[in-house]
Amino acid sequence: MRISLCYSIDQLSSHLLNSEVFDMILDASSLIPALSFMVYIVFIIFGIYSRKEKVDASFLQYMFFMALWSFGSFMMHADTGLFTPLAWNRVMLLGLFGGPISFFQTMIYLSGTEKKRYQVFLYIGYLMYFYLIYLNLSGKVVTDAGFDASGFYYSLGSGAMLAYSLSYFFLGISILLLMRQLTKSDNKFKKKTLRLLIIGAVVIVVGVAANLYKPIGKYPVDLLATTINAGIIFFAVYKYRLIHYSSAVLNILLTFFVAILTSALFLFFFLPVFHLESSIPFARLLLLALVLGLITSVILSPLRTTTLSFLERLYGGKTFTYYQGLRTFSASLTSIVDMETLGNLTIEKITSTFGLEWAMMLVNDFNDRNYKLNIAKQLPFNGQIIEGQDQSICLKRGSDFVRTFAMHQGVEKSEMQYLYKPQTMIDIALERGDVAETLKASLVLPLKFKERLNGFVILGPQLDKDYYNQFDLEMLQLLSVQCSVALENAITFERLKQQQKRLQSINNQLELSRNKLEAFFDGITTPIAIQDINYNIIEVNYAARRYFENSAEDLIGSKCYKAFFNRDRPCLECLAQDCLHTRLPFSAERQDVKGLLTFQLNFYSIPVPKTALPIFLEFFQDVTKQKTLQDELIQSEKLAGIGTLVSGIAHEINNPLGAILGTADIMLPETAEGTRLQEYTQDIIRYAQNAAEVIRDLMLYSRKTKSQADMVNVVAIMENSLKLAMRGIDFGSVTVRKNFNQTNDVQANATELQQVFLNLIVNAVQAMNSDGTLTLEARQVGADVIAIVQDTGSGIEKKNIDKVFNPFFTTKDPGAGTGLGLSIAHHIISKIGGRIIIDSEERQGTKFQIILPAANMDHNKIRFIHAKEPRQLEDSFYLQRKILVGEKGYLEETIHRSEDESGFHLLAYKGMQPVGTTTLHLSEIEGEIPIQGNFDISAFLDGSPYAEIDRLAIIREERGSIIPFSLMVLSYLYIRGRGIDTIFLDVFSDESKLIRMYEKLGFRIIGTYNRPLACTVMMLNHESNYIDTVSRMEHFVQSFFSRLIPKLEFEGEDRGFIYKTMDEINNKTATINENAERDSSR
Repeated sequence: MRISLCYSIDQLSSHLLNSEVFDMILDASSLIPALSFMVYIVFIIFGIYSRKEKVDASFLQYMFFMALWSFGSFMMHADTGLFTPLAWNRVMLLGLFGGPISFFQTMIYLSGTEKKRYQVFLYIGYLMYFYLIYLNLSGKVVTDAGFDASGFYYSLGSGAMLAYSLSYFFLGISILLLMRQLTKSDNKFKKKTLRLLIIGAVVIVVGVAANLYKPIGKYPVDLLATTINAGIIFFAVYKYRLIHYSSAVLNILLTFFVAILTSALFLFFFLPVFHLESSIPFARLLLLALVLGLITSVILSPLRTTTLSFLERLYGGKTFTYYQGLRTFSASLTSIVDMETLGNLTIEKITSTFGLEWAMMLVNDFNDRNYKLNIAKQLPFNGQIIEGQDQSICLKRGSDFVRTFAMHQGVEKSEMQYLYKPQTMIDIALERGDVAETLKASLVLPLKFKERLNGFVILGPQLDKDYYNQFDLEMLQLLSVQCSVALENAITFERLKQQQKRLQSINNQLELSRNKLEAFFDGITTPIAIQDINYNIIEVNYAARRYFENSAEDLIGSKCYKAFFNRDRPCLECLAQDCLHTRLPFSAERQDVKGLLTFQLNFYSIPVPKTALPIFLEFFQDVTKQKTLQDELIQSEKLAGIGTLVSGIAHEINNPLGAILGTADIMLPETAEGTRLQEYTQDIIRYAQNAAEVIRDLMLYSRKTKSQADMVNVVAIMENSLKLAMRGIDFGSVTVRKNFNQTNDVQANATELQQVFLNLIVNAVQAMNSDGTLTLEARQVGADVIAIVQDTGSGIEKKNIDKVFNPFFTTKDPGAGTGLGLSIAHHIISKIGGRIIIDSEERQGTKFQIILPAANMDHNKIRFIHAKEPRQLEDSFYLQRKILVGEKGYLEETIHRSEDESGFHLLAYKGMQPVGTTTLHLSEIEGEIPIQGNFDISAFLDGSPYAEIDRLAIIREERGSIIPFSLMVLSYLYIRGRGIDTIFLDVFSDESKLIRMYEKLGFRIIGTYNRPLACTVMMLNHESNYIDTVSRMEHFVQSFFSRLIPKLEFEGEDRGFIYKTMDEINNKTATINENAERDSSR
């Protein structure tokens, strides 16, 4: 095939070389028009192909006249023998006279003017053109043209001046039009275009003028000038894109240039290599080279493709590389499923590729159907530059832009890949709340999937040009399609995520509801079980699991009568079937298997679907305590009756008992010494005296006396209490050890005090199960009397230590006690200003220490100390546990922390009872204070020491007294005495009264935190402008301190720090007063 092809080319070359067609003149005068004609043909092909890209008809008309001009000039100068040169001259003049008019029309279009007067000139010009055709064809423009010995010649006729004048006129007004538009335009890119067009117009004016000078006019200078002008116009079109072009047109142009380059290569081989010019005329070699170059450029497609790629790179430069990157990037978009990531990558890539001032992506929010700002790059809005995502900025779905775009839904898909108006900006009306702004966009890419408009990619003006060429638009079309698919994927993925979140939220709500129900179900202290009609347990709460000592897995599925009461058949008194049958609640009482607890069983039916097994709810309500209280009430009534009975019986017994003692006393002297009768008489007297003593003790304990305090001896009361206890309960093998020292009398009610000791002794003996050692002690310690009741029994669990004084709290078996004994004992001792201190270890025993104040002590005396000793520190932590944990919800782990060991603990006593406490933490001792673990205070520190007032705890009865304020005053004085100005504290945010008190003292709120409850952080800075000449705290302190001094039991440097602060306050006040007096005297 290759041999036959070469043979065919050789035959074609031989035929061309021997043909008579080549009897023509081929020199510069003929070659220039030939090349110009080829260029114009390419431009015409470009225009026809780009008609759908809105190439104006004026441009095609201008190129047609130029092609006619160049073709006529070529045939005229080549003198081919086909018609005379004069005939071809008249063909050439048809193009020459029409060229300036069509040039003027093209300039009107390219300049963008819409003036009607220019259209009038254009209509007149075309009318004159028909007249010029008449002059030309009648021989009045050129009378003769041909060749003589000197070469080509021509003669102008009488109409030449009119014809050329008309051409100059239209070329002139074209230049004026362009210059006018140049001065009016503000667009730098349009100005460049207009300058090029003006240069082209000037060149053609000079070229046409050359025709009037025959020595030069005989050469095609005018045609060379028009070719240069056409090249300039095409360059303006091509470079600054006043109209679009496609890659196919570029391929045509490149094919032509490849043909020229290949022809030059062939001509190089013909002349310098093979020296064919000696045997073949140069004109024929040139024509052969052109033919072979054209054939080669078509056949050798790889060479053309390589050259195309090279020219693309040469023309595009970095832009070509950007296009390749953009093409690769667009292909990878479909793998992105996150809208924000998609927007970021797309906008960043487009902005960097095309050098945009700004760009943004809007995505349809399917909640309100508006298009919201997904991503922006350097977006100017309301005087700000928006970067990234801002959902508050949106394009309304009812805006003109969206409605206009929606009208194009029926347009072919290829025409809706972008919205672009050359030399015209597109208005985009954005809104943010009440603020609206219209932006000018250069191009809009709709992001459509099928018929659904999901969003837009909107591009702002370019920095280095104001157009998008066909390569740009094709790449953006590809990007738009890929981005639309990716956005649809991202929206679908986002919907799936939202759906998943919704489902997760619903699941969380269901889980939360379930957890709440379970927490509520498990939080009920009464055992509860849900069962079906066949007595199968479906669910049990925590109380039921704990009571029946079984896990949920063991209980659920088993029969209730087996699991709860260890029976093989339903209970006889069970009312479950009655409840299910009547759907009414029923209740019954039943004791547990151990016979220790009494439950009231309550049955409630639960509505279920018709196809489901009927189920019911069974409450095991523990009424043991209620029953016990009823029994205790009955027992109390019995004891009251017994007391009355004892009084009556004692009276009745005392009478005969007195007669027995009297008779025995009379008989004793009358009996003989040493006889058995005397011995019997003495026994009668002794036994009667013992009986009288028992009657007296019973009457003393059962007597209803008023709570009147007398001077009593503690040792005597403890002895009497021991005797009563030994008569009332079985001591068994209990050993009693007494260690009574001489003590002062105390002021108390003897009966109540005896009740206290009797209760403690009885509890101790019962705790030892009649086997152990009971120790009773009494001693004088300073002005106080300390009584001790100690046993070696089972002890008290640590978790119950703080509960033993609570009413009805007991660890005894049901029926063995009411839980009121220790509560009453604590009340009695507290009433007389004493204290009961418990020290107990499990399986080691319990020690009750009763501290009774001196008889002359003020039981309501308030005193403040620095808690240092273990017992004092324990009192402080006791108050914190009781009040902060028990009442205010502090975590138990936050009491008695490691940092509290180095804290300064202020403790307030009323009588002997601790009633209030607070802890001071100093940075100079601890480094960091506890509040820094919850709240950042670094912004309020200046490098100087600081402190925290922490854990203010006051018992309920004293919160309205002076104790809270006294503790705050002492804390302030002590901290200031150590040279610390900045003080912090925190308080629960719902304690508004306490916050207002702190604000009155000069503290100010600096923030809040939640761990676990909402807390307000406050600060007092002595040097801040919040404190006036004398701080608020100092204002209160000065008037209050005189009342505080008698209650202060500080020692050493602690007392010194407080008095140091007071001296500073007094001196400051005195200075202020002196200055005020001095100012008033002036």
